[in-house]
Amino acid sequence: MAKENAVLSEETLEEELTESFDLNGLEEKLQNELGKELSDLEFLKEEKDKIGNPDALGKVVMDEVWRQFTNQVGLEVTNETLIQKYDREHPETYEEVGKTVMQDQKYKNANKAMKEKQKAGNLKDEYTGMDLGQNDSANLDHVVARKELYENKRRRQANIQTEDLANKDENLKPTNESLNKSKNAKSMDDYLSTQEERKKRLIEQNEKANKKIDESNMSDLEKQKAKEKNNKRLQDKLDADAELMKKADKEVRKAINKDIYKGVTKETAKKAGKDALKVMAIQALSSMLKEIINALVRFFKSTTKSFKTFLNEMKKAVKNFFSKISNFLQAGANSVVGTIVTEIFGPVVSMFKKLASFIKQGISSFIEAIQYLTNKENANKPFSIKVLEVGKIISAGIMAGGALVLGEVFEKLLMSVPFMAIEIPLFGTLANIFGIFFAAILCGVVGAIIMNLLDKAIANKSRKLATDNQVIKGNEVLSTQHKIKIVNEVQLENDKANAQTNISGRHQEAGEIMRDSFGNIMENFVSDFSDSERAIVIDEEDIKTTSEIDRVSDDLDDLLKSLD
Repeated sequence: MAKENAVLSEETLEEELTESFDLNGLEEKLQNELGKELSDLEFLKEEKDKIGNPDALGKVVMDEVWRQFTNQVGLEVTNETLIQKYDREHPETYEEVGKTVMQDQKYKNANKAMKEKQKAGNLKDEYTGMDLGQNDSANLDHVVARKELYENKRRRQANIQTEDLANKDENLKPTNESLNKSKNAKSMDDYLSTQEERKKRLIEQNEKANKKIDESNMSDLEKQKAKEKNNKRLQDKLDADAELMKKADKEVRKAINKDIYKGVTKETAKKAGKDALKVMAIQALSSMLKEIINALVRFFKSTTKSFKTFLNEMKKAVKNFFSKISNFLQAGANSVVGTIVTEIFGPVVSMFKKLASFIKQGISSFIEAIQYLTNKENANKPFSIKVLEVGKIISAGIMAGGALVLGEVFEKLLMSVPFMAIEIPLFGTLANIFGIFFAAILCGVVGAIIMNLLDKAIANKSRKLATDNQVIKGNEVLSTQHKIKIVNEVQLENDKANAQTNISGRHQEAGEIMRDSFGNIMENFVSDFSDSERAIVIDEEDIKTTSEIDRVSDDLDDLLKSLD
């Protein structure tokens, strides 16, 4: 069937070529196509030659250990969340912070302003809507309580001091002393949710207190004043207007949350930028160090150890380093995304020491896998190779996660050694550094073995694919060559036919010319001989004319024979 199709294709092609009027153009097009296909075939051969099993396992292990160590260092220096950083820099207890809030100058100024209003007779209770007289006990209440603000993790993430939010103008509301003490450190929702039950309990407590006063040894006047005081305190609490309190709470929380969100955004952006710079710097330094070491190894292995050779190796190291700039930038970009995502879940992440690093590593691996799959250069690769390549990325991520866990285990074990607790700026304790190193070695070896196996599988599949592509491209070359052959044959036949037509036409034209010339000569000859003088005397010119006629006649005979 394949041969039959080939014959049909050839016959069809010949028919089309016979009808074609621009064979030269078609041949040029096919020649260009052939040149491109030969170039592609040569490229496929070169690519196949490059495909081979990975280097020796020893080199793969060293590369993987180096990568794991660099990765662990990068994660370690960016591991601390904003909340963890704030807690480290502000170790104060709530009792200490609570006192600071009350001693803050903003609170003192607000309290003084409130008393001046009360003295002037224009102070209003924000929770009851009633006026506070000069003899009433007035307090400045923190609408959002100090304790709630102290424990707010987003506030710590925004790097805002408790007193800065607690003593905002919006958060300080004047109310009567009894209501203020009743509310205490409760949130507005908690306080209002038990309002009805609390009213019943307060009334019962007040009745019991008044009963005790009645049973006391106080005078009637003293009893009356004591009960009036109890009743006044009770009424101050009962006068609490839920709607006014909710309104005040809503307005304050809106102002406080605005400050917090603005602070979180600002601090997260700053941290993301710093983390990216740290990661890029660590990767760049480690990469440069690795290239220099490799250059020195090549130099010491070379037969000619001259200064020129040394400079050439150093130049090669620098060139290799700068060729990887895009990798450093990509690592920085991944770090930015990782930091942002980590801080979004900051309150949860801050509860676990290494969770931030796990999230960043997972995000980095995910981004790398997506980039590989969306890269146009990989679009035509078989699905099996894509799966293996993504498997390499995932395996590297898993090994990095394992290194984080092992690093922490090693760190705890090493902390039992006294000098291992020495703190190294930026990197942490010696125990932490050695823990990272040992974990990188162990996970690097395991990861290298896995990478080696995956690389071999990829190499085998790539080699088979390259061979198949070579066969396909070779067939395309043969097909194009066959088309060119057919075009040349058809063009040759056309050239023959055109040449034959041209010759016949020229012969016919020559015959007509000769016949016309011969007729004219004969007419002139007869006319000359009819003249008496020329008929009697034949001179040398006449003899020459006769010879010319004979020669022309012979040429004409030869021409006519060739036409036949």
